[in-house]
Amino acid sequence: MMIPSIPTSTASADRNGTFRSAYLWLACSAGALGGLLFGYDWVVIGGAKPFYELYFHLDSPSIEGWAMSCALIGCLVAPFLQAA
Repeated sequence: MMIPSIPTSTASADRNGTFRSAYLWLACSAGALGGLLFGYDWVVIGGAKPFYELYFHLDSPSIEGWAMSCALIGCLVAPFLQAA
């Protein structure tokens, strides 16, 4: 049976807690920044919508929705293609 070890000194426990806290803040910040940028991207594509509807002669709501979705899918897929 395995018994979890408990640090004997308070100094090592404080350092370990600080590291975990910093890592948690870094992970939360990265997730929040990703959500912020995705929302910003959504707004930019929504602002461009009237212009690409005129340019591509999109007249039905289903085609307009497909064009909006494709723009977002392209924004999600493109970084992975750039990394490869």
